[in-house]
Amino acid sequence: PAMERFCARHMKNVLLLLELDGVSAVVGAMKAFAGEQALQEIGCKLLCNAAACNPDCQARVVASGGVQAVLGAMAGHVEAAAVQELGCRALRELAAYSPAAQEAIVARGGIQRVLRAMEAHGKLAGIQALGCGVLRNLTACSAEHQEAVVSRNGVQVVIDAMLAHPDVADVQCAGCWALFCLCVHNVETARAVEAHGAVKAALAAMEVHRGEPRVQEAGCWVIKEFGKRIATAHSRTTFVACAQAAMKAMDKHGTVASVQTAAGGALRSLAAHDSSGWVQTVCLGRMGRFGRSTTKRTLSVIKECDDA
Repeated sequence: PAMERFCARHMKNVLLLLELDGVSAVVGAMKAFAGEQALQEIGCKLLCNAAACNPDCQARVVASGGVQAVLGAMAGHVEAAAVQELGCRALRELAAYSPAAQEAIVARGGIQRVLRAMEAHGKLAGIQALGCGVLRNLTACSAEHQEAVVSRNGVQVVIDAMLAHPDVADVQCAGCWALFCLCVHNVETARAVEAHGAVKAALAAMEVHRGEPRVQEAGCWVIKEFGKRIATAHSRTTFVACAQAAMKAMDKHGTVASVQTAAGGALRSLAAHDSSGWVQTVCLGRMGRFGRSTTKRTLSVIKECDDA
């Protein structure tokens, strides 16, 4: 507890902990007292804080056995929600932008451990959001990791999380990002993600959380990734719903650059495969509801695709 309080006060204290090889001490304590739930919680929190400092700190936590310690804590306390939540939080930080950490997590059964945490604690939104965050960070740049999650029924676990917590923006945002990262640049996993209802889940999230830019951005990236399939294999109703969702996001969050980029990408993807002019029809049909700037941006996107 004293070390936890020391590190909680200031990031400089976390850096000092690293300089004094405190991470090794934390990992050693977690291994020696594996049955002590409170100690495992504190250990996961300390390792998470250390990994969040900077990439060098992140690498040092991995090198000191931090991944094994966190996964060991989760494996030893499956029913303890606090351990599972803190463990997922630590894994999310460790996996962020670090191929080495991602490999270490996957090689030691991290995908299975996260999925089991989400399944065992389906009613807890915090674990669902953090679990989706881990899956996002593990799969964004690795076809092998994408396939590992899909083969372990991970897509359904993500969808179940979104269905169980429709009103929780953190879960919807993290779920959409996980679905996107599970299929980006991967035709095979994209088929599986689509088959589980990813487009429907993204549309539902965007409808409930229209005022939340994070959800709108993430949902638009899902639509963008499936643009060709939506235009060629889905019903006209779904196509129109996707086009409207992207336009609504663009209109509602006109000053949020990330939403504008994602919504523009979704509309470009839809328009690029739109042989019937549905995107333009939807845009013109809603001119009275959207502001002038949104209509101009939408028509500009359509023109880009026509000129390409």
